[in-house]
Amino acid sequence: MAVAHTSTTTVAIPRAGYAALVVAFIVLTVAFSFGLFSLPVFYTALVAKFGWNRAQAAGGGSIVLLLIGVLGPIIGRMTDRFSPRAVLLAGMSIVAVGLALLSLTKDLTQFYAFCVVLGIGSAAVSLVPTSMLIAPWFAGKRGLAVGVINAGVGLGGFLAPNLTRKLIETGISEAFLGLAACLTIPFLATLILVRGEGPRTIARPTNAMSVGQVLHMPMFWIFGFALFFAAHTLTGIQQHLALYLTGHGVKPASAAFALSVLLGASAFGKVAGGWIADAYSAKASLLASIVCLVAGIGGLLMTDPASSLVYGCAAMFGLGYGGVFNAPPLIAFEFFGTKGVGTILGMYMMFFGLGTSSGGLVAGYLFDRTHSYTASFTWDIASCALGFLLLAAAGRSAQKRSEA
Repeated sequence: MAVAHTSTTTVAIPRAGYAALVVAFIVLTVAFSFGLFSLPVFYTALVAKFGWNRAQAAGGGSIVLLLIGVLGPIIGRMTDRFSPRAVLLAGMSIVAVGLALLSLTKDLTQFYAFCVVLGIGSAAVSLVPTSMLIAPWFAGKRGLAVGVINAGVGLGGFLAPNLTRKLIETGISEAFLGLAACLTIPFLATLILVRGEGPRTIARPTNAMSVGQVLHMPMFWIFGFALFFAAHTLTGIQQHLALYLTGHGVKPASAAFALSVLLGASAFGKVAGGWIADAYSAKASLLASIVCLVAGIGGLLMTDPASSLVYGCAAMFGLGYGGVFNAPPLIAFEFFGTKGVGTILGMYMMFFGLGTSSGGLVAGYLFDRTHSYTASFTWDIASCALGFLLLAAAGRSAQKRSEA
């Protein structure tokens, strides 16, 4: 069974294409990131106000992350059926409602219920519809375009916690309402700047495949599980880096800076990963990203936590972090085209979401059992190795299909 390839035409990108790029960047910076990255900042205040423990408070963020992953196929199908613009506008409205409802939280049950609303909205403004929004406009530099809009997640990850800390000074409810009000920025940008769905002559599938056909392809599952194992590693390190360093006597400010270095480097990793995908392939981009992840984790294991070299290890891991983040749309577009591929992209996002939502939990479990991060970091390297081997096998399979 042949893989659906795309035929591309080299044309000048019109203003509408760049407008879509700017809108996608703003959506990921504000609508996606403010809903996702602001929650951890509220945990301390919520624990103090309601007497919850940290696990109970953090459960809200886990709900949001899980929904972003498992709803991927549904969001993709809706994007195919309607349009990226329609899905994004609906998603931003739901995110705003979710944040406003969170301002009314009175108990843990309400908090979780409102986080479900926030998770549904976040899934609808995630990488699936934003990637579908820009894909038809950027045939020759699609990987770079995906990397650029994903850099918005890094920017939002920096802005959201700092803005939330300022807003919380006026009160928890006021902070949630303030964040909800910020959604007017991407909503109006999408409403005003996005027109049409992109040129149909660019990257149109010449041999489109149904979802049923795709699910019967071993290559699809190999890529999916490779993505799961790579994504699993991301949160296994990212969510525990500060805990690992402070547990070895590193000052909290220095540990937080190391995490900032990781997230900052991920923005460069997203752009670099997109460039590699354009120059070579999505497979090459993901393989290079996994190598960076392994190098970063290995460096953490061999470096004194108090050494300044830790920042270099964090940066190396961050480069891989950004590259893996790009992978779902790059794989989907490269092998299945850009038209009607939303459901397939959503399924890859499901693999990615399940990997990220489980990585931190497994790392925490291994630490609780062994009282050391050596076991969890070693498992993360093993997870990367599994992803690397599966991806290499998928690459050979894809090449054979291409030649058939």
